[in-house]
Amino acid sequence: VVDQKRAPLDFSSFSKLTNLRVLKLERTTIKLLSESEEAVGFMDVIFPSLESLTLVESNLEEDLMPAFQKFPRLEDLVLKNCDYLGGKMNISAQGFGRLRKLDLIMVRLNELQIEEEAMPNLMELDVQNQGMPLAKAGCPPRRAGPV
Repeated sequence: VVDQKRAPLDFSSFSKLTNLRVLKLERTTIKLLSESEEAVGFMDVIFPSLESLTLVESNLEEDLMPAFQKFPRLEDLVLKNCDYLGGKMNISAQGFGRLRKLDLIMVRLNELQIEEEAMPNLMELDVQNQGMPLAKAGCPPRRAGPV
């Protein structure tokens, strides 16, 4: 558990923890250098073994889904009581190939867009926006698998 109340978190500081499987961050400010596609592209190198990521009461300065969906082994993603001013989060079609659980309990989230074929192994989905309902949530219907 990492508890940083003041300094923004730099994910590259975790790059030597290649066997890290579970990470829980509390009360952090998270900003990637997303102006540079390099930051998002290297997330699979920084966290090659990460299976579970939990952020609690963190301030998200941008949509982190493009970075998080690059984690090759991520199965559980929980954002609990996180504040996000950007309004909209997107999960792309090839995103989160191994994700089984997605819990988004956000302070401010206006829209969540999930593209078709995203999260093919998802078994548990909980999306909540504290204080008011989501203005828009897009999740394509799923076809049942072979019987």
